[in-house]
Amino acid sequence: MKIADQIKTDIDDFKPYVPLALALRTEGMKERHWNVISDKVGFEVKPFEGFTFNNCIEMDLLKHVEICCDIGEKAGKEYNIETSMEKMKKDWEGVEFKLKPFKNTGTYSVAGFDDAMAMLDEHIVLTQTMQFSPFKKPFEAEIEEWNASLLRVSECIDEWIKCQGAWMYL
Repeated sequence: MKIADQIKTDIDDFKPYVPLALALRTEGMKERHWNVISDKVGFEVKPFEGFTFNNCIEMDLLKHVEICCDIGEKAGKEYNIETSMEKMKKDWEGVEFKLKPFKNTGTYSVAGFDDAMAMLDEHIVLTQTMQFSPFKKPFEAEIEEWNASLLRVSECIDEWIKCQGAWMYL
């Protein structure tokens, strides 16, 4: 019973540190986030070779847990935007349109627009959602450029389909 009580006491003593640990281990914590934490707490807080959670406890970061949690949450949201952008760009690397012979004319028509258009529509919606995110700031220019590219591709494919349809009709 003594051992169980001691373990419970140790766990209860450590509980206040859990939000701090989670915030500082958030995927997406970049140099800029550590700089903001350092600015807000009034002393340098940056990971280094051999940096452990014990260093955080020694820095008495528990007094600044709210600041760390807010910045950790922001870093996580920014990371989601960053990874979504990377995934969208990677998705387009494998997109290919197929050429199929058009009757006996010796020319070809392009096929496979349906999959590309479905992915394009999905990515346009996702990018426009990112544009309204309060966490877009570090990626704002990249999001704007990507959205413009997607819209340009959409217009190009639409015109391509119209032109090809008219040509096939003739």
